[in-house]
Amino acid sequence: MQFSIYSITSTQQAEFEELANKRKLESGYAWLSSSEIPSAIPASLRSKMTSTLLMWERTSSGCMYLVCNGIRLDEKDNALDQEPFGVVVHSSGASPTGIFIHHGDWRNRTIPITPEVKQVLESTSLGNYFPLREVPSGPSGPLSDLSKTSHEGAFRTTVQKLTRST
Repeated sequence: MQFSIYSITSTQQAEFEELANKRKLESGYAWLSSSEIPSAIPASLRSKMTSTLLMWERTSSGCMYLVCNGIRLDEKDNALDQEPFGVVVHSSGASPTGIFIHHGDWRNRTIPITPEVKQVLESTSLGNYFPLREVPSGPSGPLSDLSKTSHEGAFRTTVQKLTRST
């Protein structure tokens, strides 16, 4: 597993602050439309994402961990991979850096797909529902709905890296 620390601009920090302010639950998830994916995630990577799941958790100190778990199509390996990006939003605003997790080691981070499935995923919104056993029960909800899924693995791994780097 690899990770990289990524500087974010004040405009990008404001995007994360806006995402955090919209969240009413203490912890939860919500699917993001392509227009809602924060611009801190490079356009070249955003264009490969079939879907993005935003996950968050507030701490007792008033911080919020935000993780955008991008599901991207890996053309070379005919697979769907997860590439999470996380940031901390403090009461004073979003941190000036975020963390990308590359080649994560949580269960089901990469799901192989056949060429036929790949064609369907690229031409429809079915990517939001693949693989079925990993999909949250609704378009948004409590973080507990993601228990024992690859999304929870992505979230916990990213938060762990964020806590070590702040």
